Amino acid sequence: MITTGEFVLNLLLNSLWQIPAIFIVALLGAFTLQKCPARYRHTVWILTLALCLIVPVASAGGLRPVFLSRAEVTPTLSSPTIGVSADDDGTTPLERSHQRSRQIPIDSSSKLIQLALAGYALFLLLCGVRLVRQWARKMRLEASVTGVGLPDRVETTAMYCQTLFQLRRVHVVSSEFAPIPCTSGVRRPLIILPESFCQNGTDETLLSVIAHEMAHVQRGDFLTKFICELISLPISFHPITYFIKQQIERERELSCDELVTARAVLPDRYARSLLAAADLAILPVPQTSALSVFDGFALEKRIRRLIQKQKLWGRSASRTITVVAIAAVCVSTLAISAFAIEFRAKLDMVASDIAPANRQAPANETKNPETMRAQPQTRNHLQSNSLQESNSPQERAQAACTAGRKRDVEAIPMLVAMLIDDTKIEAFPCWDSGRWTPALDTFKHPSPGEQAALALASMGRDAFPVLVDQLDNSNATARRNAAWAVGELTNMIPGERSGATTKLVFLLNDGDVWVRMAAARALGELRDLRATESLSAMLLDPDWRARQMAAWALSELKDERAVKALGNALVSDARAEVRRDAAAALGEIRSADGLPYLRQAINDPESSVSAKARWAISEIDDTDGLF
Repeated sequence: MITTGEFVLNLLLNSLWQIPAIFIVALLGAFTLQKCPARYRHTVWILTLALCLIVPVASAGGLRPVFLSRAEVTPTLSSPTIGVSADDDGTTPLERSHQRSRQIPIDSSSKLIQLALAGYALFLLLCGVRLVRQWARKMRLEASVTGVGLPDRVETTAMYCQTLFQLRRVHVVSSEFAPIPCTSGVRRPLIILPESFCQNGTDETLLSVIAHEMAHVQRGDFLTKFICELISLPISFHPITYFIKQQIERERELSCDELVTARAVLPDRYARSLLAAADLAILPVPQTSALSVFDGFALEKRIRRLIQKQKLWGRSASRTITVVAIAAVCVSTLAISAFAIEFRAKLDMVASDIAPANRQAPANETKNPETMRAQPQTRNHLQSNSLQESNSPQERAQAACTAGRKRDVEAIPMLVAMLIDDTKIEAFPCWDSGRWTPALDTFKHPSPGEQAALALASMGRDAFPVLVDQLDNSNATARRNAAWAVGELTNMIPGERSGATTKLVFLLNDGDVWVRMAAARALGELRDLRATESLSAMLLDPDWRARQMAAWALSELKDERAVKALGNALVSDARAEVRRDAAAALGEIRSADGLPYLRQAINDPESSVSAKARWAISEIDDTDGLF
């Protein structure tokens, strides 16, 4: 499970290179739209800003493109209750993928890391303060509006512009504190003009300025600007973010210029009016949340574009090229996200907890009174010695088995410490008989960690709280073994394990497929119907083994709400194993809503799937002559 510190570090690391990569792709896309109206380039840049946040956040959370995950080759899992066998070299495909992982171990307690996290938190705080100050300036500007009516010629121009842009409830007011014309508000837009504009501006200048602000209102630019500010806040430390926001502002102003010249003023006159308005304005202007006719610092480019009268492509061609450009940006972004780098906290492994040096005291020392007084003679200490006294993983696993068979609750701390030990060992019988026999002898492969999980599961409610705590462990092996053990717990009354459901559901989205599978299996054993929707969503998991385990878990829950998701998996999943278990789950649920999917699956090319579909139909409807 990713901690907050890991998430922030991953966000910062990946954004450093992903944002420039996305910006370059977007720059190429915007270049192809040079002869299109500016509103199309404005759309592309807004999408780019959103992707610059979404991609680093997704990378920080351990997400990756689904189509890349589906390309992985994995072995066949004959049953959801049997682990995947290793290849001849002793490694499973998942272990090989872990070896190719781009994860970088870090020490989360490092002063440098803590300083970076604190610096980022301080930066976000300062950015928040800046936004609040900008909003406060806007509020003060709105409060400074005079109650004196506008001159008749300004009122007439405002009414004319409202008619041109088919707007209602747009109030045009004046203020002596407004340095430049600006617009604010969404539901009740307010256009604020400086008193100098109302008194000294020509009719042509007033028409151009008011029409430009009306264009902002019609396009909903105030809300768009506010959303862009929020999106850019977490990544505003990156210089490229500033350039992207600048491009958004420039294209927004050009879009309004195109609207004004198409409806109100000729381009030449509009260009002269912008220059006249700049002479009347008080520049530079403090930043506020409001929109202005001079946003984007691109007045020269706007004037040049108006004078040159560049011929633009038509709507149909522009839309087609824009769709292609957006698709190219999105596809490129998916490819970029596949190369994300992940920071993961180092596991605090203490050698004395798992594999200490094999030291044995000489026989004469055991009779030394001083030595005897220095050794605690508690059962917990003796059990700890039996778990730690050898470097051999096989012996550690055997010691865990012994502790479990004795139901030695005082050994629980040492067994919990062993959950991270994923060393592969030879399988050996531990629970062939007795008061409790686990449903599975192994989940992934025999290891000391799995034997510790089984030993904890045999202790029932005594081990339940510590196992639930381990579901938050930063180590994936510990999370996997703990989740599996929660499902195997014995001596628990129905519903007593429901306190683990929330954490297990959260683990269904874990970055490690084995953790997701263990969580799904445990939820199937708990039979808590609150997990139905999450398990149904897991039927779309990138890894087919996780999808198969989700289908098995839903067969245990027998909740009719899962029928549609199981039916879709039955008729469309690429893996026969998943389709087969989806059919079995529909047969267990026994809902008539599953019959259309099952009848379609009778013709499945895999005989095991069609046979399971026939069985499921017989469970739902046992009438003769169906086939």
